[in-house]
Amino acid sequence: MSRIIRGVDQNFVLTLMEIARLLRRVRITGGQPDTPPELRGWSFDKPPVRPPAHLGIALSDFAYGYCPTGRNLYLKYVLRERPQPAKPLLEGSALHAALFKALEDFRRFVYAGVPMSGPGEAVPEEFKPKAEALYRYVAARLLGEYHYVLASGLAWGRDSAAFYAAPIHTQVAVDGAPLGLGYVVADGVALGAVVEFKFGPSQNVDAALAGYAMAIEAEYGMPIDYGIHVQIWVDGSVEYRAQAYHLGEGPRLKFLEARDEAVDVVASARDPGTPPQCPKTCPFYHICRS
Repeated sequence: MSRIIRGVDQNFVLTLMEIARLLRRVRITGGQPDTPPELRGWSFDKPPVRPPAHLGIALSDFAYGYCPTGRNLYLKYVLRERPQPAKPLLEGSALHAALFKALEDFRRFVYAGVPMSGPGEAVPEEFKPKAEALYRYVAARLLGEYHYVLASGLAWGRDSAAFYAAPIHTQVAVDGAPLGLGYVVADGVALGAVVEFKFGPSQNVDAALAGYAMAIEAEYGMPIDYGIHVQIWVDGSVEYRAQAYHLGEGPRLKFLEARDEAVDVVASARDPGTPPQCPKTCPFYHICRS
């Protein structure tokens, strides 16, 4: 069960009230997730969470299932081929950086009075227009919410006002070794939910969110029952679609199945073969389709 919110320019799922509303709605419509204890991340010492082997595979290399056969794993971890990120991946990385910098700069403004200055000079020239548009939009949204909650009395101080405007803790990194993974970096965590931002095509997001949740559970021993996937389009204006998921039994089993298949490909050193069709965004497209 999931809940979708769409927006164009006027809103963005970053503020406290927007995230709370999204999670409240999914709880009402879908009820509380019934997650068996054996599928929590902290059960990493016994099946089915215990990995078949500890190979340090990156969660993003398999959880989204962008390679139908998993040959990207064989090429990267067995043959040690070097990936060549396609333009959409590079653009997504630049936009992620702009988004995270806007959130960091907002907190710097709140606590140190430093003006929000833009996405920075490190952004590649071809991606600057979109990065600047996203940064300006997020900055305006955060500053507007911050000043509103202060003026209205909803927040009694700078710290609570900052929390109202930007409750997401970004780039949360945990050790994925208990699940057989490398370091796992979630885009964000807010109100007990894991958050992922995407700027390009994405699939299997429920399984990926479950993987991030289980890695955090393994590290900190606290339950993560919900995930939020935010799909963002930047083209002059900013548009988004936010979808909240219950991270119950279904998504967790889906993630574990994908992980075990990934481990098998790497541990056995078997070539699963080239899929009938390859996404051109795959960083190994140049090898499989050369």
